[in-house]
Amino acid sequence: MSETPAKIRRLQPDTMVLTLASIALVAAAAMVMFSTFMFYDDEGYVLLSLRNFAEHGGLYRDVYTQYGPFPFVSYYALQLLGVPLTHTIGRIITIGAWAGTAWLSVALVGQVTRSLALRLAVLVAVFVYLWVMASEPSHPGGLIVFLTALLAWLGYRWIERGAWTQWGILVGVVTAALLLTKINVGIFAAFSAIAWWLLHHRSETLRRWAPVLVGIAGVALPLGLMRSLLGTPWVRDFAIVFGCSAVALAVATSRGATGRVNWRTLGIGLAAALVTAAVVLAIVILRGTSPTDLLEGILLGPIKHPVSFSLNFVWPPGIGAIAVVSAVLCGAAWWLKRRGVAAVDVAVATLRLIAAVVLAVNIARYPAVRPDYLAFGCALPCLWLFAWPLAGEDPAKVHARAWLALLLLGQSLHVFPVPGSQIAWGTVLVIPLAALGAWEAATWLARRAPAKWFAAPRTAFVASVGLVVFSGATSWSFAQIATRYPGGQSLGLPGAEAIRLPDNSAALFRVLAHNAVAHADVLFSLPGTFSFNIWTGVPTPTHANVTHWFSLLDATQQQAIIRELEAHPRACVIAQPGHVKFLADRNLAPKGILYDYITQNFAPAFAFDDVELRVRRGRKIAPFLVAELLTLAPAADAKPGTESTLLRFSLLVPPRAAIASIEISTLGSKGPAALNASNARLELSSANTRGEPIAAAHAAHWPPAISGPVILSVYFERERFGPIVGGATIVVRDADGHEVALARVAP
Repeated sequence: MSETPAKIRRLQPDTMVLTLASIALVAAAAMVMFSTFMFYDDEGYVLLSLRNFAEHGGLYRDVYTQYGPFPFVSYYALQLLGVPLTHTIGRIITIGAWAGTAWLSVALVGQVTRSLALRLAVLVAVFVYLWVMASEPSHPGGLIVFLTALLAWLGYRWIERGAWTQWGILVGVVTAALLLTKINVGIFAAFSAIAWWLLHHRSETLRRWAPVLVGIAGVALPLGLMRSLLGTPWVRDFAIVFGCSAVALAVATSRGATGRVNWRTLGIGLAAALVTAAVVLAIVILRGTSPTDLLEGILLGPIKHPVSFSLNFVWPPGIGAIAVVSAVLCGAAWWLKRRGVAAVDVAVATLRLIAAVVLAVNIARYPAVRPDYLAFGCALPCLWLFAWPLAGEDPAKVHARAWLALLLLGQSLHVFPVPGSQIAWGTVLVIPLAALGAWEAATWLARRAPAKWFAAPRTAFVASVGLVVFSGATSWSFAQIATRYPGGQSLGLPGAEAIRLPDNSAALFRVLAHNAVAHADVLFSLPGTFSFNIWTGVPTPTHANVTHWFSLLDATQQQAIIRELEAHPRACVIAQPGHVKFLADRNLAPKGILYDYITQNFAPAFAFDDVELRVRRGRKIAPFLVAELLTLAPAADAKPGTESTLLRFSLLVPPRAAIASIEISTLGSKGPAALNASNARLELSSANTRGEPIAAAHAAHWPPAISGPVILSVYFERERFGPIVGGATIVVRDADGHEVALARVAP
């Protein structure tokens, strides 16, 4: 046999382990992703906006978005390649960004250590830390976090190798992409890059002043960003924490900084950014967006968003004082180190290890706690510890680690003004930074500690066991969340067939979608739930669609929607009164001319689980898949076991579908009431596409084969079953037990 070519290598055991772990984690992430649907439906808004741009153009002019043009150009390219923009495709892309961020984090840590246990722990930790990705399919946040991880990994790699041309191109391209995805995130990346460039400039004068310049910028940046909400306590604390952390990080980084880059590096980065921006903007302009539209959509519009919509973050008690004390300790460490106090490095290395262990414990508590929330609340004051150069460390690695810390500092501002999923997106780099910093601190301590205190082989073994236990336990917790997928019901709507939800939720979405198709020629929602427009194909009034349209669309845009609703007598509105109350309780109550118009002109035709299908006042519809549960008046000579209840509803099923059983499930009951040939009698009457009867009812035998819309009447003895109440879920099955249709019992 011939020798195997040198370039074909056998997989190493650690590669196999990481590959198998990745496959398992991706599978779990997919099951979590496809068993989740968030009531606020940012997914539908983003997908519909991406679709509208790909099909019609006119970004910012006609198609509303809070985000930059880069995601729209990216998805437009996918559509040109024949990839449809559906819920399934959007979720697969988001899983790719989720997994990609985890793999980039592992690759980042792998540049310093070949420890399989540590890389496995980082892989698991990032998957769990980014659990919010399942709640935000197709959101630009997935693209942002992947680009940030790419910037961290390649930036670290090329700084360590001194590849300044590649580093400049990378920073320019990715920063431009981030600026054109969400302008504030791009500014934060630019802040980090310029700060690192200043602190490592070859000019001694510039490098000497760099800590002062970076510190001033670090204090001014949050004040400028948050100026409209600085009176809010959590925002004021954020500005204090960020400013103190920026000053401390600049001081710590300057301790190990040497001249590495020059003005040419800056020029390369700017040129790369300009080329990237020119390509993206040219595509958008060619598809009908004017320069004025771009200015409003990319810059002027986002400036107003903090006032339009913000949430609250609960900081740990005394966080402002903690941040100040941490900055003072950094200054004291700098002063003591200049005077030759070697114990400073021992203290810093020890504190690094403690911070990393606390982070690991926090992540291991998932899902009992939200790991990203707690990590963000405590991480910023600790950043300077990880940029501090320990005596004898490789300068290239110190410089590269400082890049990672500065990038994390800048991206943490992504949490303002909405500390939701943005917390995880903006702070996920805390995991590879903690892993690198702790590894290098442990290695440094092991080289200097007495053997009787710190036996390196034994300690490394114990640490590896601890990391493996962490990985196993945390993966198990994540997998438990994924087990809800097999027990769910397929949503069964176009482009979303792979999504599985509890029976009652899947039935609700199908009921709303079927009735929108049957009764609406234009469909709007309050707040925006635009997934229904994608599933049904029923258009929105205009292309200006956003979840919180009442606070983000101006009067002209709202008036245009009113005109379209007024022009369509069959217009319908899906409304969520519970979500409206949720917003009102947080001082974000919907208001404005469009909200008033909908409230005054549309009334509920039916409602389930605090979700309503509203039609124009005075209009009556016969809803599909909404069952009446009627009690029959007993005959004078009625015998025990006779029919006492009628279940009646309009039904539209696949052609010639044979119905073998009907199951009625009430939440909290032990099992469904199963109606079939042995305990129920059927009557059928033909209906039109609006659910209205067009023929008299006639008796039918089980299993009836149905074509077209019908009204199904089922007579049975209710007393034989457990309680059946309004809102119960109905599952219609064929002879093989397969689900044919889902319905709900009217409240």
